[in-house]
Amino acid sequence: MIRSTELIAGNARKEIVRRKRYQNGSLQVVSTHGKRKMWILQYRDGGSKKYHTIGLYSKMSKSDAQQAQAEFMKEVNARAASTPDPHITFGDFLEGVALPSLRSKWKRSTRDTENRIGHHLLGEFGPEKLTSLGVQRLQAFLTAKATTLSKSVVAHLRWDLRAVFRLAQAEGYIQRDPTPALFTPKEAKVGTKRVMNRKEAQQHINALPLRERVIDHLALFAGMRPGEILALQRKHVAEDCSELIIEQRLYRGDIDDPKTALSKRKVGIPSPTAAVLHEWMELVDRKPEAWVFASENAEKPLWRDNVWYRHMKPKLETVGHEWANFQVLRRTHASLGHDIKVDPKVAADQRGHGIGVALDVYTQSSIEARRAAAEMLANAILSGEQPETAARERETEENRSVAA
Repeated sequence: MIRSTELIAGNARKEIVRRKRYQNGSLQVVSTHGKRKMWILQYRDGGSKKYHTIGLYSKMSKSDAQQAQAEFMKEVNARAASTPDPHITFGDFLEGVALPSLRSKWKRSTRDTENRIGHHLLGEFGPEKLTSLGVQRLQAFLTAKATTLSKSVVAHLRWDLRAVFRLAQAEGYIQRDPTPALFTPKEAKVGTKRVMNRKEAQQHINALPLRERVIDHLALFAGMRPGEILALQRKHVAEDCSELIIEQRLYRGDIDDPKTALSKRKVGIPSPTAAVLHEWMELVDRKPEAWVFASENAEKPLWRDNVWYRHMKPKLETVGHEWANFQVLRRTHASLGHDIKVDPKVAADQRGHGIGVALDVYTQSSIEARRAAAEMLANAILSGEQPETAARERETEENRSVAA
């Protein structure tokens, strides 16, 4: 979270801006071209000097003119208070308008992005005028970040900027939103996204004791997120362990709603996983509210980091698979399922996200599958064989291999 001192400073700057926009105006007596004296009120509107005629000097006392001045300036100040300040800084807008608005719709896990926003955006653009920030300035910032940060973080910063500037335009602080023209630089580092093959997946499972092996099964074969696994209570598990109900997740020790609307679902459990889960459930408290994977005091569920760093990773280091964390398990579930032609829609529903995410984010085709596809295409073209025929023959051969 942004430090409280920074928030206080931001509120103080906001209060200074608000005070500057309040004014009393200057009451003056001015002779017109006809040499008649008039009560004239001078004030500022949007940075420009303006004049308002109060009335004839000969027909109004000073107190009457001052009363008219007060009534007119009340209207001016009311308009100014409801009109966005064109000189507001990025920092004042972020702390005074954007973050309060965004917090109202963020889940707790998303609210942690305040660390990123505070460190990168507020630190870079805080004192600059919001209206002075254009495409070139913002893109230069993203390009500079791409030299040290991952592509994912830079892409999130671009998303943060878009959210802030869309709101600024909607609230009338800027006329045009520069952020649709921003892009994630190609220089941004792309991390290697590894997946396990079948042999590695078997070694991964076999290296773990019962409790951690059950967690491994649920992640690898059922496609569940670690927060969903650790938030399970006995009431969420079918009597025969053939299906689970996902209606909550564990996030940093707190029970929260599932990640998305699609994440709230029923999960089908394969028989090998149901067998080890059933064995584990025999050791779990019989109360419906009991945690399936309880902490030592049994009152709270295990934390993800604790179960990984204390119990899973040390065991996996003995077989050289400590790199295969929960993200790898999820990608492996998607990728191996894709290789054996699990229906993409079924796989996406099982993991609790959209089919586009299933294919574009989690699924990675193996080099063997790519080589086989290239082989099939080359044979079809060079031999004159129809691709459909070649595909059917390849599928038949793969089915025989799986059956064997």
